[in-house]
Amino acid sequence: MLPWRRRTLLAGAALLATLWVTSDSIDIPIDPTLLENVEQPPAITKQSPTDHYVDPLEDILVKCEAKGTPAPSYRWTKNDKSFDPRAEVGVVTAAGSGSFTFVKNSTGHAKRHEGDYQCLVSNKLGTAVSDKIKLRIASTPKWPKEVLDPMEVDEGNSVVLPCKPPQGVPPPKILWMTSTLDHIGQDKRVSQGLSGDLYFSNVKPVDSRDDYICYAQFVASRTIISKEPIKLKVRSPGGLRNRLPSLLTPHGKTTRMHSLKGSTLVMECIAEGLPTPDVRWERVSGHMPRGRFSTGNHNKTLRLHPVEVEDSGQYKCIASNNMGSAHHSFVVTVDAAPYWTARPEDRIVAPGDDAVLHCVAGGKPPPETHWLLNGKPLNEAPAEPHRTVKGDRIVLKKLVIGQSAVYQCVASNVFGTIIANALVSVLAVPPKFITKDKEEYVVVEKQPVLLDCKVFGSPKPAIRWSKDGQVNTLQDKKFKEFENGSLYIHEAKKADQGLYMCEATNDLDTGTINAKLRVREATHIEPFERLRVRKDGTVELECRVTHDPDLELNIYWEKDGMELSGTNWFMTDKNTLTINNVSEVDQGIYICVAHTFLDLARAEAELTVIDKPDPPYNLKLSHHEERGIRLSWTPGNHYNSPISEYVVEYEEDRYKPGDWQHLANIKGSDTSAELMLRPYVNYQFQVIAYNEVGPSRASLSSQRYSTPPAVPDIAPVGVTGEGSEPDNMVIAWEPLKHLDRNGPNLRYKVNWRRKGTGEPWEEAILGADASRLLVNDTATFVPYEVKVQAINDLGEGPEPMAIVGHSGEDFPKSAPKNVKFVVVNSTVLKLTWDPIPVHDVRGHLKGYKVFYRKLRGLQERRRRHVEWRVLVFPGDRSHAVVPGLEPFSLYELEVKAFNGKGDGPASHALRVEMPEGVPGQVTNLRVPEKDFDSITLTWDPPAHPNGILTGYTVQYQNINNTQNLGTLHRVELFANVSELRVEYLDSYTKYKFYIAAFTSVGTGKILTEEAVTILEIPPAAPVLLSMNTTRGDTYANISWVPGVGQSASEYLIQFRDKHGPGGWRNHSVVSSSRNHLLLDGLSPGSQYQIRVVAFNEHGHTISSEDVIETTGRGYRRGPLDVATQAWFIALMCAVVLLIMILLIICFIKRNKGGKYSVKDKEDARVDPEAKPIKEETFGEYRTLESDNDEKPLAGSQPSLDGEVKRGESEDSLAEYGEGVEGQFNEDGSFIGQYGGSKEKVTGSEATSPVTDGTTVA
Repeated sequence: MLPWRRRTLLAGAALLATLWVTSDSIDIPIDPTLLENVEQPPAITKQSPTDHYVDPLEDILVKCEAKGTPAPSYRWTKNDKSFDPRAEVGVVTAAGSGSFTFVKNSTGHAKRHEGDYQCLVSNKLGTAVSDKIKLRIASTPKWPKEVLDPMEVDEGNSVVLPCKPPQGVPPPKILWMTSTLDHIGQDKRVSQGLSGDLYFSNVKPVDSRDDYICYAQFVASRTIISKEPIKLKVRSPGGLRNRLPSLLTPHGKTTRMHSLKGSTLVMECIAEGLPTPDVRWERVSGHMPRGRFSTGNHNKTLRLHPVEVEDSGQYKCIASNNMGSAHHSFVVTVDAAPYWTARPEDRIVAPGDDAVLHCVAGGKPPPETHWLLNGKPLNEAPAEPHRTVKGDRIVLKKLVIGQSAVYQCVASNVFGTIIANALVSVLAVPPKFITKDKEEYVVVEKQPVLLDCKVFGSPKPAIRWSKDGQVNTLQDKKFKEFENGSLYIHEAKKADQGLYMCEATNDLDTGTINAKLRVREATHIEPFERLRVRKDGTVELECRVTHDPDLELNIYWEKDGMELSGTNWFMTDKNTLTINNVSEVDQGIYICVAHTFLDLARAEAELTVIDKPDPPYNLKLSHHEERGIRLSWTPGNHYNSPISEYVVEYEEDRYKPGDWQHLANIKGSDTSAELMLRPYVNYQFQVIAYNEVGPSRASLSSQRYSTPPAVPDIAPVGVTGEGSEPDNMVIAWEPLKHLDRNGPNLRYKVNWRRKGTGEPWEEAILGADASRLLVNDTATFVPYEVKVQAINDLGEGPEPMAIVGHSGEDFPKSAPKNVKFVVVNSTVLKLTWDPIPVHDVRGHLKGYKVFYRKLRGLQERRRRHVEWRVLVFPGDRSHAVVPGLEPFSLYELEVKAFNGKGDGPASHALRVEMPEGVPGQVTNLRVPEKDFDSITLTWDPPAHPNGILTGYTVQYQNINNTQNLGTLHRVELFANVSELRVEYLDSYTKYKFYIAAFTSVGTGKILTEEAVTILEIPPAAPVLLSMNTTRGDTYANISWVPGVGQSASEYLIQFRDKHGPGGWRNHSVVSSSRNHLLLDGLSPGSQYQIRVVAFNEHGHTISSEDVIETTGRGYRRGPLDVATQAWFIALMCAVVLLIMILLIICFIKRNKGGKYSVKDKEDARVDPEAKPIKEETFGEYRTLESDNDEKPLAGSQPSLDGEVKRGESEDSLAEYGEGVEGQFNEDGSFIGQYGGSKEKVTGSEATSPVTDGTTVA
């Protein structure tokens, strides 16, 4: 089976432009192997150019190559006469080729090879004819010897240095250089003409030199020859005079020019004059040909290329300077050698098909056309019934095998002849595929794809496509079958993936090829937002790309179309471009380019760098007025952030020199402002620009401007009259600001008099720094009229309005009377009183104050020493509400009036007993003990009983299921109870308890607590963690995690030598709060087994074992190990057997002695299968000298063997019992039982100093 070949289609690749080309013949296949065995008429594939210039000193190759089946033969004509290259001397030919070579020789007779050559290629199906090849031998003439006189020219005059090179084939290229081969510089004053002459429009002294040399380069012969040097001397007589332009070339007024269509036409005008004239061109008879004309040689030539017939007409050049102008006209005539407008095309047809050859040629004059058949005039060929000539068409009907031929169309006029071959081939070929089978096409989504099915056959095969064996799946408009067999899919989708089959059929056979299409996800980049970043900041551009996961993605960044450069940026693994220390050079368009081998996506991010603006500059003052001026400025660079505001500041040198103060805010769009100024100020100004980044530096200050003085504009404000003592009054005001003084020597005129008396005004004059005046010997709290006026040396300011003030206040003279109370509730009182008389206030009445304090609780016998608390009630009022009092307490209250001076005398003290209230919250609620079916609660009375406690309410319920809570149980208790045992609860169940105290008034706030009953089962087995991370020569760090389930109260760590004879050894007992231990005392380079035993009051469990190995080197036995000797092994076996017999005897006697009790009773509600293993089966701790382990009874847990060293586990294990029962016995057994220990602990708690214990079932 052939392998699949992958063809990737880049997104957006152009489809073939020939998809819709129709033809009345069969397309010729590109692959020649498809027609290897099919007869075809000859067709010329290569020939030499029609104008063939050759170097006579080189071999001369004349080409003519052709194809055809059978292989064609070649004939040549020279100057329309038969020419046989093989018969010529010095000519080399090659078998199977029409090309031949004239071998170079030194006889100088290459000129005889010139002529018009034509190649005729034939086989049995026809003859093809080439274009005529005009072979020309390049000549290299010699420059004739000549004597050139020096040329002398006055400065400013024109001169022409002649070149007149010898003519050659083709004409030479002219160069003007010096003897050192430096090119003569050319400009609009000095230039080389088409003739090769060097023109000077006017000469200068710098033009003088002895070596103006004209060089002629003959390109075809690769030769350069030179003229004798010309000496030019420029005289300087002085007195240069300007002159009108005149044309150095061409001469006369009009030049007639002839050109052929498709060639290049060059018109030239070179003018002289002083100053140097400028040349321009225009077309008199219309517009210049658009896109086909250009000027050169400093506008001295007009070039038309390619020339068209419509370019005929009149053109004009105009040379002008400041003295005038000159012009010259060109009358252009354009003819055309023959050219094809409809070239005959090859026709490959099937037997029985028709063919039409069409030949149309253009030219001026119109060419004559005629047909040739196999290189001979058609009218000389025998008449054929299937062939008809109709003007420029040949119609061939119902062609059959054997009627293949080559037709030539020949077009001629006076300017040339052209010939075109048209092959007519009659073929019968079954479908042959040009497109390879099993092509695999890969394209991205939403891109077009073209599945090729190029096939050759005669008759032309019919093409049909199918997908996955179904033809109807390609009926959608997105699928289109083209004339050349290709299948076009518009915007491919994932659903279009699959296996496609192309079937080609003609009369001779049917063939198929397959193509596989894969559609990949297109690469997409999320669009960027426009970024504005402050200078010196950091910006991150994240290129968020989605692409097909099966395609390798590559990402790179560009800036302004160029690859990124610089050192202040880097790219992270997340395709994020980070730019540090951003500056103006970083501003621009950043492009993230993400590409796979199938497609490419680009996303642009515009980065704008913003910064504080530059300060404004060029400050100018204008429109000077007494109290105003216009300030204008020029904005500085705003750095991509438009100016939002200008702030104008001023500085004056009289009051605060050097202190810049705010004057005005101006819109950012303005560049000038009318400033309002104050009198008697010497101003200078500066401007600060603001944008979104911040303020600019301040501008340079403006010139100073002084305003003239004036009387004050305003009077002082904030005038008051208040007494500091009962017999005075202080008149105060706010002094004027410096800028409000308006002139020199500011003073204040103060006037006052008693209100309503009509007395004359009293007056005082104070200086500019004064702000108060003390008036003595006034009556207590008397109203006064007061006013303060500003004056300076220019006069008085505006007359102020008088204000009313008062002389000094005194303390209130009397106390409130008839103070009464009403109890609102247990914490709130309402007070009423009679206000004091107005004449006793002696000032502004500010309000009343209620003083109160708690003397004692009504349950207390001793009085407290408590500070007074105060409530202030502003305004003239006769009632007040006192909140926040404590219930069931004795309070003392007083009321005082107060004014601006202070408090008056207190009212008679009032004592109030507050009634009882609901108690506060119970304190210190805790659960000191819990069992598998009971929970004990204890608490303390409320910190604030607020009365006489009468009892407690306790409620509880099961809250294991939050969706369906258990029944709420309620218990009422006496006030002297502070402990409650709740029994007959479910084991391992969560309960919530609610407790509140109550008095005769009601129940207080509830306090809650949650607790869980425990299971009567041993703890879950702990899990050992990896122990090889931290170890040394004699230690290892042991870590474990508690098992999931019932918790342990303590852990015992055991170890033993993995390869030694000893049993398990106890190391340490630790509390359940620890989960790691440093196991020390080990031997270097040894392996140990480790396990952890978990305990609680219901039993124990053992973890799985693990092995550790200490570092270092251990003791290595010698080659003679006693343990490997046969006699030693036999002795050890006998000892072990004896020990086992003794152990069996001891075990029998031990069982007859009875067992230790663990619990006095079992919970009848527990499932018998789920009961914990009794402690009788726990076994004993054996000594290290014991060589075997005692097996536990059936159904019991494994025993714990080993000895506990003093100081390691003695203290911890003491908690499991008391006295002798709580310790290990002499042989290491653990005698104390968990059941007995629990009873002792419970008993000790029962005797604790708790007042009255209560049990609830």
